[in-house]
Amino acid sequence: MGPIGKVVSVRGATITGETLAAESFSVGSFVSVSMHDYRIIGVVTSLEMGEGDVVKFSANLFGRFGAGKFERGTEQLPWPGAPVDIPSEAELDLVFNAYRRYDFAFGDISALEGKKNYIDPDKFFSRHVAVVGATGSGKSCAVASILQKVAKLPGARIILLDLHDEYGEAFGDLAEKLNIGEFELPYWAMNFDEFAETFIDRDDPFARTETVALSEIIVNSKRLKNLPYKDFITVDSPVYFDINDIKVKMQALDTERLQDGKEGPFYGNFTRFVFKFDSRMNDKRFEFLFKPKRFRSTETFSQLIESLFGLKSGKSVVVLNLSNVPPEVINGLVSLLARLVFDFNMWNPYRANVPILLVLEEAHNYLSDHSSSQTARRTIERVVKEGRKYGVSCMIVGQRPLDISESILSQCSNFVALRLSNPDDQAYIAKLVPDSMSDLLDIVPALKQGEGLLLGDACILPLRTKIDAPNPFPRSKDVDFYTKWSILPPAVDVDNVVERWRKINY
Repeated sequence: MGPIGKVVSVRGATITGETLAAESFSVGSFVSVSMHDYRIIGVVTSLEMGEGDVVKFSANLFGRFGAGKFERGTEQLPWPGAPVDIPSEAELDLVFNAYRRYDFAFGDISALEGKKNYIDPDKFFSRHVAVVGATGSGKSCAVASILQKVAKLPGARIILLDLHDEYGEAFGDLAEKLNIGEFELPYWAMNFDEFAETFIDRDDPFARTETVALSEIIVNSKRLKNLPYKDFITVDSPVYFDINDIKVKMQALDTERLQDGKEGPFYGNFTRFVFKFDSRMNDKRFEFLFKPKRFRSTETFSQLIESLFGLKSGKSVVVLNLSNVPPEVINGLVSLLARLVFDFNMWNPYRANVPILLVLEEAHNYLSDHSSSQTARRTIERVVKEGRKYGVSCMIVGQRPLDISESILSQCSNFVALRLSNPDDQAYIAKLVPDSMSDLLDIVPALKQGEGLLLGDACILPLRTKIDAPNPFPRSKDVDFYTKWSILPPAVDVDNVVERWRKINY
């Protein structure tokens, strides 16, 4: 049987061709181009009618067959007129089994029933990954499924920031679940930027003066409370200080009068700061941060790290439930948690043996270039740029890629793109991936629930993948409105709901 098509033009790693066997082609299917002593394989990215019965197609080339094996890339590109055919099943097996030695896959190739999409797990987890998809695309289930594959490994270390309390039951006994209302994050573990953002409004006309004064008060308090470390302490050192020193000294500066009765140099400048400080300190929602009961000394910092990393429990996954965190401090807390992970491994001489995956759920809420609060974005940008050499990797999860910093997503070497309906989000992702792959993103709006386009360093080629269902599922299932409306609902105990509402535990 002869070839079923031919190459018409070549542009970089993309070919266009013609065929009369339209039934053998579909977007996402594979073609091979015969060369002298080897064959180049590509994936079809577009189809259109030509003259008569001719069908025109475009394909991205990604590797070659030769001497009974498959290799990524090719030294020589085909020439116009080169014959095009469909790869044999044996040839496709060579492609899809290239990473089979790792025995790691989290889904089947959509176009080939029963064939696992094997990937290189070291490249996948160590080089940052982005999981993006619109609401209802199966994003939370995909994240749970991927993490469940590695959570059972004895040395796995995963820290998941759960903004909607979805993942608490998704890992069973493999996870330690920490509710932010019970697991304190003491204010003194914050660096200066995180702390200052909590109390200083950027539009305050005295913001710069407040920043300078606050920095001096904090560093002096830290040195006074930690005399053995006095010569090493900076404003960012993770050591205990008395938060009440801030109120006392800022208020003193705000009301200071000189000996001649004239107003002091900062008289009235810090009134707004003192008012906001009192408001935060008296707000029960912030007690987990500003009124710690367990972590009240520098010596307890090691205990904080042990709990945060699950080192005491021996659990491979730590799910931090941030669902009840006040929105005013979510940016600061994400920055604090990510920075603690990064700094710990940076100073850990055995970091190569303790790689950590930081999973940032709902990242579009706090990693935007346009957010009024920028501490989380700046911290994560540092982590994705420098984290790999310290054994810290990120999984960025979000439903609006356009609302996530381009600097962060551009550092991700792997993408799991589930269904994205918004054209702006599609275009945003397309410009972050290599040009040879961008055409493949055209199928993203047509993906089924639970299907994703997997592309990047960890996979042999970009493939539409049916992601395995997680077991157990996260608590992210949509409510079936019509189904529920079709039956008589149970009575609602309003008193019970209101009582729980009043006793909400931050």
